[in-house]
Amino acid sequence: MINLPQIGLTFTDGDEWEEFCQSCLKIKHQHNNFKSVPADDGDGDCGLDGFNSIGDAYQCYCPEKEYTDKELYEHQRDKVTTDIQKLYDYKVKLKKILNGNKIKTWHFTTPLLKSKQLIHHCNTKEKLVKSWNLDFIDDDFQIGLKDYEYFLPEIPLVISSSKVLYPMNSRGIDFPAEEPSSQLIEDYKATYENNKFVENGLRKNEKLFSKVDGKDYAENIIKLTDSNIEYNIIGESILKLWSNAYDKQYEKFVRVRKTLEKRIKHESLIPVANNPEKLKEIKEIVKEALNNEFPHFLSESNKEELTSYLVSYWVLECSLDFS
Repeated sequence: MINLPQIGLTFTDGDEWEEFCQSCLKIKHQHNNFKSVPADDGDGDCGLDGFNSIGDAYQCYCPEKEYTDKELYEHQRDKVTTDIQKLYDYKVKLKKILNGNKIKTWHFTTPLLKSKQLIHHCNTKEKLVKSWNLDFIDDDFQIGLKDYEYFLPEIPLVISSSKVLYPMNSRGIDFPAEEPSSQLIEDYKATYENNKFVENGLRKNEKLFSKVDGKDYAENIIKLTDSNIEYNIIGESILKLWSNAYDKQYEKFVRVRKTLEKRIKHESLIPVANNPEKLKEIKEIVKEALNNEFPHFLSESNKEELTSYLVSYWVLECSLDFS
């Protein structure tokens, strides 16, 4: 299993990684006649998982587990060595498959690349392949190393269109956010710029509790405000990962957020008889909007976390108030 928190995806095995790569490549090379090479006749994939008409060939590899950097390099090195040799061992079969197309770049696609040594190893293998003088290998043959970043433009399209096999498309992209410690929450409250947030939270959360029963809810109000701050910290960390990995989809989220904020501000002006019920209704509105706008893109966990974040932020920042 390989976890890529940078883009919110996890790959449980090589088959899942290959299916993901194939889906991305069909989009990336939709105008260059990309063709997959199935491994279905006992000979494997002949060192090729797919190719296009302009000289790109692809071979996919996903490590079986989380390795050290040294172990990862050794496994990747051995995989490159084994699969490059297949270009020669299956030269007759590959010539028929390629049908006149030449391989200019053989791309080794793997979730993570962590060693410069792999570049040196590939340089050596480039010279070896050229020495074979195969008629389906271009004179300027190269080996390309591609990690998950190569597919960043295609990932949102693949996830949104549900083209990735189960279980990945059922999870959606999941940006992991650690639970903030009690100390982090206290540090957040102590900074000058966030003092106003705390004051707003205490004032507004007080309106969620009935004064008729005569009970003292001061401690509950403080805990509720601390929860707002916790959700705010978690949400900001998710958005940072999201904006760094998928800027176009993040821009869409910003637009959705602005639209919701205007609606919440408007509805906050109208007096209601039951503030807790109003808060629950607002949360449902936000969750429904995230489900509609990002049905496959975001994991259910992230939708829940971002719903809590948005509502908490509006409470702390003042967009959301209670009568």
